[in-house]
Amino acid sequence: MRVGAERLRPAGLAWRAVVGIIVTTLVVLGTAVGKDEWWPFAPMSQYAFLVKSDGVINSPFMEARTADGGLVRVPLSGTGIGLERSEMEGQLPRLIREPSLMQAIAILHARRSPDEPRYTEIFLRNRQTALDAARTQKIIDLASWVVENPADPQDWSGRP
Repeated sequence: MRVGAERLRPAGLAWRAVVGIIVTTLVVLGTAVGKDEWWPFAPMSQYAFLVKSDGVINSPFMEARTADGGLVRVPLSGTGIGLERSEMEGQLPRLIREPSLMQAIAILHARRSPDEPRYTEIFLRNRQTALDAARTQKIIDLASWVVENPADPQDWSGRP
């Protein structure tokens, strides 16, 4: 034992053991039966997959048509629109089923970047990269949404 170091008392050992058991149990349950919404005790499946050497890598992303006619990449980050890419990917099946949820993306953009052109249409797309010799890529449209009242964010006050 180091000079000046003290042994933990039984109460200190006990609460550390209880916390350790609880955290371990939550991690095991999250991995076995959890959903992404259980973060930080969610399954680690997003990191645990193998891509065969002749397989395909999927990379979903969002683009938007702006009021001035341009096509821009939606900045999925905390500093962009405040929505992280992983959050969008976690909601991918839901966004495909309910494209109207993308209205919130237009609202976030208008609120966080009021000097930039408003989004008029939002596209959810997937870039597929084949792991062949040519690294062939193709873009697949998954869903799209025509923004309601893109010019007037006041109309969005009651929306998410």
